[in-house]
Amino acid sequence: MAHSPDQADEKTARIQQIRQAMLTGAAMTIDGIPGSWNPAGDTWTTDDPASGDALALARISDAEDGDVDGVARQVQDLCDHAARTQARIGMILVENDTSAFKRRRIELPNGEHQLRTVRPQFRRALKLLTEPRFRRFLTVHLDRTVRDPRDLEDLIDVIETSRPRIVVDSVTGSLRLASDSDITAARILCAVANQSSRDTARRVSRKKRQLAEEGHFQGGRRPYGFEPDGETIRKSEADVIARYHAVALSGVAVREITRDMNAAGHRNANGELWTGQSARTMLLRPRNAGLSVHRPVQDLPQSRYYTPDDVVGRLPGDPIVAEDDYWALVAKWTDPDRRTNVRGTAPVLLGSGTFRCHCGSVLRASPWHQTRKVPGSTEKETVVRKTYRCSAPGKGHVTVPAAELDALVEALIIERIQISKPADIIGEEAADSVDVAALNAEVAKHRERLIDIAADRDNDLITRAQMLEMTARRRSKIQVLEAQISAANADRHPVHRLINAPDVQAAWDELDFGEQRAVVRRLVNLTVRRVGSGSRLPIRERIEIT
Repeated sequence: MAHSPDQADEKTARIQQIRQAMLTGAAMTIDGIPGSWNPAGDTWTTDDPASGDALALARISDAEDGDVDGVARQVQDLCDHAARTQARIGMILVENDTSAFKRRRIELPNGEHQLRTVRPQFRRALKLLTEPRFRRFLTVHLDRTVRDPRDLEDLIDVIETSRPRIVVDSVTGSLRLASDSDITAARILCAVANQSSRDTARRVSRKKRQLAEEGHFQGGRRPYGFEPDGETIRKSEADVIARYHAVALSGVAVREITRDMNAAGHRNANGELWTGQSARTMLLRPRNAGLSVHRPVQDLPQSRYYTPDDVVGRLPGDPIVAEDDYWALVAKWTDPDRRTNVRGTAPVLLGSGTFRCHCGSVLRASPWHQTRKVPGSTEKETVVRKTYRCSAPGKGHVTVPAAELDALVEALIIERIQISKPADIIGEEAADSVDVAALNAEVAKHRERLIDIAADRDNDLITRAQMLEMTARRRSKIQVLEAQISAANADRHPVHRLINAPDVQAAWDELDFGEQRAVVRRLVNLTVRRVGSGSRLPIRERIEIT
């Protein structure tokens, strides 16, 4: 039935009201029932939990950040349908930019890993429908609700075990589970929709592979370091990638790189501050090395990084970083044995985690608060000074002023570089060239064997003792190869920027803080001695440096 212009304008205004309320998490009355949206804009609930016995679900597959127009229209359609059928909505769940088809390998509550769609709001809806509050379930259309047969079966289980039976309804009439014939029809329609999604995914995947093989951009947001076409290099950002890629290879941690990038005023492609994850993803992007990749399998974890097997083409022009360097960083940052899941902010002192107490434990940054009188006044003030403190518990450990110790170490490093020969600092350069790519390939092979060993143990093909022995041998080989790779990449270390510099102090000041810490880790082995109670010694007399 056609709507009058006034009705169309009124509906448009309501959609805009819903959109604004979702974006701001504002209060909103729906069909005469007062309620409000949560800050995330994905849940509307009534103010009175006793009012409204219908649970509504809206979903849209693709949406840009901040775009809620699609789900806002669905919410309005659900409200109109509820008014026509005299249903009273008590809660609305929204899945924006959420696929009902794509699956990911997830861990189930019983510890098993299976491929499932990742839909927290749908799972929440199923749980809520097991509670006595909601007796109706409203959706827009069957394929807006489920496209995976497993999800449909989970919904059917909830409906069939409910007493009294929950009424399932949809705006289009495509989803009803009131009888066996309704359930059979829903299964058939879901299977058809799932096959349609598979056909679409296959065509899209083939097109993307073709673009990748030809070295073309496959679409999406502008990658950092490139223009919107995804192929033309943006030099200002490419220089940032090249620099911090080299910094990462020198051993600087990703959280330190993130801090230094933000401190230097660099922002991501959206103009926002870098996070550890976004910086890591950016530096591990194959496009930086001129590699065009394609992965046809859709059901893989998003955290998996690309491998040489995923490379199907090359980008035109010179890459931002060398291919060997790129794979070296991938190997370095994706090695499971290197992951420590360190929490917290990046170190703020030059020797945090490097300098040691006389007991052998590392020193950490620890603020020291001192309350004192303000000169010429009766008021008091609290002064905060940065100090190093031993990380070990108990008494008898050291605490030293950070500013004095850092200044002394900096002066000693600069003095040593000024009076020493380069070979005394970094050793003699290797005479023969090393095939770093071959070494990285060898490391990758051994890591694959480690996975095979774990799988064999899981399948009871080998004993635990055999697994431990085989794993130890492989890891020993990996350590030898990584030592050779580190030696071959030694000239990338920031200490090389200090050697033979006309002004070592100026060169030191130009290093990022993370690079300065890398120099300290390479050149300084510092221990702070304990002094007796009440004793005062200059910092220089309390330290041992080797």
